Amino acid sequence: MSNKNIGITYLAVTLVFLFGFVLSLNNYSFAGYYIDKMINWLWLLMTIFIIIRFWKKKVIKVYFGLLISGIVLSILPMLIPFFGIIHYFSTIGCEQRIQLDDTYRIERGRPGALYQPLITIYKREGIFEKQVSRIPYSDIIEKTVQPSNETYLNDKSLPIQEAKLINANQDSIDIEYRILNKQKVIYHKNKLNWFDDF
Repeated sequence: MSNKNIGITYLAVTLVFLFGFVLSLNNYSFAGYYIDKMINWLWLLMTIFIIIRFWKKKVIKVYFGLLISGIVLSILPMLIPFFGIIHYFSTIGCEQRIQLDDTYRIERGRPGALYQPLITIYKREGIFEKQVSRIPYSDIIEKTVQPSNETYLNDKSLPIQEAKLINANQDSIDIEYRILNKQKVIYHKNKLNWFDDF
């Protein structure tokens, strides 16, 4: 493959990577849990390859310097942006994934370094999916298990045994959760309509 073709391929992968990042800022992503991760790692591996192959070029040295500077700067403010990058590239923080049907799926875990465990509901829209609702996992445990003490509320490792989609419309999503052999249908307000309350 010629240097020109390598450059064009890398540019295309970088544009897809940046597009995925912009989608994530707007609560969208490519459909499926691993698609984003594969795009991210493909971009990272190609970046390493490009830097090694074209290291003698001044523009590559500048590009490398900018990437390293970005990583260093993300580490400085209490490591928060750095851990955000780690979460974006890896499966760290995702404890459980459940496909409810062909359109909806849920994830249990921490989407960022400072987050408490959350349930995030995704709705598939073609090749994309959108976060339509988020709720603290402790709320799900409290409503389903109804514990008499705080032990279960703080147990991030407590798994969902089963989750079933009961109903979904523009305003809400109703899911039946089973945790510790107890079941409860929980109403999730659609994130798109949260501002209707104000």
